[in-house]
Amino acid sequence: MSDITADDSQYKRYLLKKNLEVLKNKSGFHTALISLMIPPTRKVFDVISYLKKEIGESSNIKSKGNRKNVIDSITALIGQLRNIKEIPPNGLIMYSGQIPEDNKPGTERSELYIIEPPEPITNFKYYCASEFLLDPLYNMVEEKGTYGIINIENKEAAIGWVKGSHLEIAKTLTSGVHSKHNAGGQSQRRLERLIEEGAQAFYKRVGEISNQIFLEIDDLEGIFISGAGMAKEKFVKKGVLDYRLQDKILDFVDVSYSGEAGIRETVIKIQDKLQNLRYVQEKKIFNRFMEEISKDSDMAIYGEKEVRKALETGAVDILILSEGLNKSRVTITCEQCGYEEVYTIDPQDILNFTEKYRITHCPKCNSTSFQVSKEIDIIEDLGKIAEIQGTHVKIFSTETEEGTMLISTFGGIAALLRYKLSF
Repeated sequence: MSDITADDSQYKRYLLKKNLEVLKNKSGFHTALISLMIPPTRKVFDVISYLKKEIGESSNIKSKGNRKNVIDSITALIGQLRNIKEIPPNGLIMYSGQIPEDNKPGTERSELYIIEPPEPITNFKYYCASEFLLDPLYNMVEEKGTYGIINIENKEAAIGWVKGSHLEIAKTLTSGVHSKHNAGGQSQRRLERLIEEGAQAFYKRVGEISNQIFLEIDDLEGIFISGAGMAKEKFVKKGVLDYRLQDKILDFVDVSYSGEAGIRETVIKIQDKLQNLRYVQEKKIFNRFMEEISKDSDMAIYGEKEVRKALETGAVDILILSEGLNKSRVTITCEQCGYEEVYTIDPQDILNFTEKYRITHCPKCNSTSFQVSKEIDIIEDLGKIAEIQGTHVKIFSTETEEGTMLISTFGGIAALLRYKLSF
């Protein structure tokens, strides 16, 4: 299991996307919004000392209102840092600012956001502006590394690439070259020559199109050449690939299928070489999940109620969630006696849900004082429980066959267990 549970970077990227949706709409006046990027090598004490110096520098700001807002934002950062013993392994990103309501002066409210990034921060950065510095976050959200695949035989070829959870079939081609003939003598030699000339022309055409496709990909990590026979070696020997792509050829892969099916088979064959690729990870995890389900081993479960119960007992090894889940975990609280109930609902139903419970009698004190006291995205809610239990979290995209099946067949919530449950 270790090869598929190495990291929870996709869960962190999911949380990062959620934070970006909030942060991109935040703005303030002058330089009252502060962005702080802290690498893991930086000591908390050193960061606090730096911020104290910035408070001193901020006293020179001419505008009294802006000066107060900047100092308040820095002070909030210092207060939070004092509660942190050490910087996490990937560093820390902090945003602090005085955010006005409806862009009106005098209505500013202090807001603070703390993010553990999915990738290491390399440089310390302190930035003041009327908006938060979000470019580093956008870069982290993007999937890194593209791998090209050329599947080729004498009669047909396919060109594609895989990045993150996405497999793209960019082009399929046919050569029109005949592979068999019944002629003999000189006619046989002539036909063989024509077949070979047709194959060479086809290799050239495939090479030209491959050059057009792959040279446009900035983060191309490598290319795999696949096929059933010797055509793949002949294609490369022909030298039709641009020299920059020749240097990126990683391996030849023997496959049974050609065309689009050949590309998909190639991905399966090379998965051990691409352990960290999201597309490969999802296939491995889902195949393991389906294997346990088909064996009726009781080591795989699905459905929110079942998974949540197993998660809270610490029985879940890998929590599998679909990024297509659009659910909120809502807590309603009786303001009279503190009685609480928790529900999972669609976000668009929040208003109707709230109105319904405003006139609902509390089963404990019989008052009609229910209010929504908490609302959290269900992935984040389950993810927090997983972090407490030391459970790995895998977020499936909705672009793959496995991701589509996860949400359509299993409701988008599933799990692989550490041990069998007795309930």
